Amino acid sequence: MRDMKPRPKAAKQETAAAPVSTRNVTIARGRKPKKESRAPLKKQRKEKRVVLMIAFSVLVLLVIAAVFYALWLPMFRMHEVVASGPHAEDVRSIALGRLQGTHLFIVPRNSLFFIPEREIRAHVLDAFPDVEAVSISADGLNTLTLTSAPRAEAFVWCGPAPELSDGTCYEANAQGLIFAEAASSTASLKVYSSLVGSTGDSPLRAHIAYASRIPDALRFVKAMQQLNAGVTSLAIRDDEADLYTAAGTRITYVLGREEQAAGIAASIFPQLNLNNGSILYVDLRFDGKGYFRRAGVPEADI
Repeated sequence: MRDMKPRPKAAKQETAAAPVSTRNVTIARGRKPKKESRAPLKKQRKEKRVVLMIAFSVLVLLVIAAVFYALWLPMFRMHEVVASGPHAEDVRSIALGRLQGTHLFIVPRNSLFFIPEREIRAHVLDAFPDVEAVSISADGLNTLTLTSAPRAEAFVWCGPAPELSDGTCYEANAQGLIFAEAASSTASLKVYSSLVGSTGDSPLRAHIAYASRIPDALRFVKAMQQLNAGVTSLAIRDDEADLYTAAGTRITYVLGREEQAAGIAASIFPQLNLNNGSILYVDLRFDGKGYFRRAGVPEADI
């Protein structure tokens, strides 16, 4: 038999790792560029922004110059003014005067795009109180058209009271504004009242006292006429009003109480003739009762 000798143990192969030199090792990471290498890039970007700003500024200036050039072109300016309605020639003259010159020494006032409509309208309305509104529009590229609308007459104002009237009457609208001297007042309702807002000797542009009550008072006059009372004039004194028929009959009521007064009138007028002078007056100031007096007869109560 062979002698079996134990196999010698293998020597340990693990040895302490020798230190590795890092002197020539380069770490594979992105290195930050030095400040000296960023400077040219920042300078290029800044120069590019400056160039873009200059180009944009030049473009804006060219656009502005083109706009101003267009504004001064004859084809875009108002050379003709056509007016119609009350005071047509005077309105045309006012418009032509307002179209002269420039806005801030830059833009022509007669430019199609910068017509001074508000200014023209204000001057016309200030010059002519009988004009209620002015329509302004461009007819084509070179003609400005103005149309003035007259105020509608609702009655004529003839003085503060019938006994104080000198016979001169003025046209007034439904809001109590006096706007023109009346050529003839024979067919119009005459109103007597004190004025508010009058300046100087002329009543033009003034308002009738209690002007807010005028529309209701005019409706009451129509209601009385529908009851066969030929009302020709209305006198306002404080908060009361007197209506007079062609025969001189006086109908008195309180302003603001037209509905109550009309109800009383509807119940008693069918019994009366207010157009032949037989009735001196009718008093409608009291609730539920109307008082009247016949000519030559003591006062009666209905």
